[in-house]
Amino acid sequence: MAKHVINNPGGRKPLPEDEVLGTSVTIRFTAKQMKRINRKRGDMPLRPYIREATVKGVVRPAISKTQWKEIRDLNNLGTNMNTLAKAARTSGFAAIADKCDKGATEICRIIHDVRTKIKSKEVEDTSLLQG
Repeated sequence: MAKHVINNPGGRKPLPEDEVLGTSVTIRFTAKQMKRINRKRGDMPLRPYIREATVKGVVRPAISKTQWKEIRDLNNLGTNMNTLAKAARTSGFAAIADKCDKGATEICRIIHDVRTKIKSKEVEDTSLLQG
């Protein structure tokens, strides 16, 4: 015992300030959630996995009313495109080519707008985490 004290007089060296774990958070999971967490973490210990998933994970906010409207619009345009495809099969594509072009352009515009909004939100969230 005396030999241990001589070889290590000050005890364990303190961790650097950025590695010290200070705040504890209690969280409860359902059995289904725990099963999913255990499947995802594989062999990794539970606490480090949850810590890393919390810090590095991406949490997306709920879909806003505006985004729901865009999704409904996109769904409606998809229905319209199906109707146009049926008309093209029966009367020929040349008869409805302009309508198809307008529908495809509108679909592309909506998808582009939604992607731009999602991307800007992710960039904003990432900058908040890093800052």
